[in-house]
Amino acid sequence: MKLVPLKLVTIIALDALSERIIKDIKQCGIKGYTITHVEGEGLQGKHFTDWEGRNVRIETLVNEEVATSIMQKLADAYFDKYSVIAFVSAVEVLRREKFSG
Repeated sequence: MKLVPLKLVTIIALDALSERIIKDIKQCGIKGYTITHVEGEGLQGKHFTDWEGRNVRIETLVNEEVATSIMQKLADAYFDKYSVIAFVSAVEVLRREKFSG
């Protein structure tokens, strides 16, 4: 068994943006993603009603080059206009061939 290093890119955004974000990160070279509905509270407070929109967490495992490309795309297209949070974590995985890079 050999673990290989990859990057886990996590994006938290309004569900209304999810299709657009997924399209953009696919163009960066991802092979797949996981999306879940999430709740939380941050600088903008907690959403108390559905009309405010639900949040999603989009996660993908990629190499460092793709992670950098995704973060740049998010910074350019979303950070100034929308409440989008993104971060990259170092992870180790089996079956590297399942992921980009």
